[in-house]
Parts: sequence; structure tokens; C-alpha cells
Amino acid sequence: MKSIEFEDWQDGNLRVNCAFAEILRANQLDTFDALMNYSGGAIAKDVLIERTTTRITLVDGERRRGFYIKRHRPSPLKEYVKPLLRLTWPILGARNEWDALLKFIAAEIPPMTPMALGELGRYSFLVTEAIDGYAKLPAWLAQQPAAADLSPVIDRIAEIARRMHDAGLHHQDFYLGHLLIQDRGEEFDIRVIDLGRARGHARLSQRWIVKDLAQLEYSARHRSMRERIRFLRSYFGSTRRLDAAEKRLVRRIHSKSRWIDRHSRKNRL
Repeated sequence: MKSIEFEDWQDGNLRVNCAFAEILRANQLDTFDALMNYSGGAIAKDVLIERTTTRITLVDGERRRGFYIKRHRPSPLKEYVKPLLRLTWPILGARNEWDALLKFIAAEIPPMTPMALGELGRYSFLVTEAIDGYAKLPAWLAQQPAAADLSPVIDRIAEIARRMHDAGLHHQDFYLGHLLIQDRGEEFDIRVIDLGRARGHARLSQRWIVKDLAQLEYSARHRSMRERIRFLRSYFGSTRRLDAAEKRLVRRIHSKSRWIDRHSRKNRL
């Protein structure tokens, strides 16, 4: 995976991937205000009033290319208090996702391509290149014939999960819907998206590994037992029987997955 070079504009309020610098200039989006207040495009996600994601199309020579702007505005007090009551640090603003993108790229786990990061006071945004030509993994799986051999896809997902955890990274929203796939015939390309809550640690606690893998198992609960066992064996990197420590970890994953299921049903998620 190619390394990325950046330029800092406006005294560091705007950091830009050099590969996209000319596109921003050509579209007159080379300042913090121009991007933060850009009114074009279509809303792609608008769950919280203080955080919206917009898909935009920019001219690049004779081409038109898609990008996403995720804009963060000041959060209400409860967004600071809730995490602290759970003994975790609040994740607010665009910086966390930007840093996560770079860490995933460094670990050779392909996510979205970062274009720009803007930060000014309590306002911030992240711009990424649209991943066109890919399908969300659940939708792609639903289209596959019952007899299809999905082993290469399962192994690739397991490799991504293992590489992520080996690098001290955890996603926190590691559901099948946050994986995109492009079917290239004899091979598959899978991208990891929605890294807004992802974090990195010098040494990753099993707590976070269990949470990631339980989320994945929960979202794959309608897949066959054979496929889910295949994933676990591939994740642990062995065709042998699981050892005692691995079995304990699997039990914790199953328990957490059942908790997610109960929580989702109770709150109609």
C-alpha cells in the first residue's frame, strides 16, 4: 500500500492528501470554511444534528469523482458525560477517524482513502474518496448461490480482523455492514469503513477483541455454522483443534454476541 504525503494549509487548520490538492484548488475548496460550509452534494447520513455526512461530486479534469464530507459540529454535554460514566474517553470530532484511517493504512488494512482533515475550535471535518464499484458485504452475500464456495472471502475477513488486532487496533463497530467488497472474479477486494470509533493501543486488551468479533458474529448469525467455524479457525491461523485459551475466547465471543442480540431486540435496533 502506497505511503501518503500531506500538506498543511491555513496554519495547520487544514491537512490535505497531496494526491488531491489540485482537485480541491480547482473546485475552490481549498480553505477550512469552503469545505465546512459547502452546500452542494446530497446527505448520505444524518443521524445526529451535530454530525452529518454528505456525498459530493468534484470535477477532476474531464472526470467527475465522488467524495464524502463528514462534518462535526459542537456536541451536547451528554456526549461528553456518557462515555466518562462508562470509564471511557469521549470520541468527538473528525481527528479520531483520520488517525484511525492512517493506522489502518500503515497496517496494510485497506479503508477509505483520506483526502482532507479540517479542525478549527470545536468544528472539524473529514473528507474521504468514495469507494465506488463496491457492495456492502451483507448485500453481496445475499446474492451468492447456496452452493458458492465463500472460503476465500471468509479467510480474507479473518485476515483483516487478525491483522487489525495484531496492530493493536479495534474497530468498535465491526459488523458485516461495515465491510465493502468488490468481486474481481478470481479474487476479492474488501475495504473496512466507518472508523469513527476505532482506536489503537500499544497492547490490545482481550475485551476489545471480544467486542469486535462478537459484533461480527452477531451480524453473521444467519450464516451457516460451517462458515462461522471457518472464520474462527482462519482468525486463529490454524486447522488444528482450538486450544484451551482459544476456546475460552470463543465462549466470551458467543456470550457477548448473545448480549448484543438481546440488547438489539430490547431497543428494536
